[in-house]
Amino acid sequence: MRAPGAGLLARCLNTSLMALGLLAAMPSVQAAQVERWNPASAPVLAFDTLDGRRFDAAGLVGKVVVANFWAVWCAPCREELPLLSQLATSTQGQPVEYLLVNTGDAPTAMEKLRSRMPANLPSLRLAADAQDFRFSSLPATVVFDTRMRARWLVRGAIDAQAEPLRSLIAELLAEANANANANANANANANVNANVNPSTRTGKPVQPVLVVGN
Repeated sequence: MRAPGAGLLARCLNTSLMALGLLAAMPSVQAAQVERWNPASAPVLAFDTLDGRRFDAAGLVGKVVVANFWAVWCAPCREELPLLSQLATSTQGQPVEYLLVNTGDAPTAMEKLRSRMPANLPSLRLAADAQDFRFSSLPATVVFDTRMRARWLVRGAIDAQAEPLRSLIAELLAEANANANANANANANANVNANVNPSTRTGKPVQPVLVVGN
């Protein structure tokens, strides 16, 4: 004779085991993958503003640029929006620019998310004639250095500490500062050398002038 409640216990045990099996079969959340951008490829920033004008990227020179590519249907994209906004706030005052680039949703679909879009991040659209930035998965983020060279591609969403983006931005800012300091030192040394030997300014030796008094 089976003990009272044995059948219920067995069913609960079976249900728990099935749940564990399903959890084990579910794919784990993958951390964002960082790739170096192919230096032979110079992507063109063919972006449009939401009102249809072509975005002018000239003002981005001298800044580290973080271009995040997203879509309305992409849940991880929507979830990382506040993290990107927090990252932008934490780097305020530094030469860093953030761009949110939608990859092709209809304006009506984007309008539904307007209230969730971070106010401190410019929203753009990937232009219809864009040849670059056609990614197989989203979100994807491209990080440019201060000379507007694409340096890093981040596939997947950033974590709660905004990594790996935070570290990549810090690396490029440090690199820009080091280059600026090196250029300043080179210019200072050139000026010192020119002042030490004035005769080198014309390339001809300066002949001394003998003044004979009365």
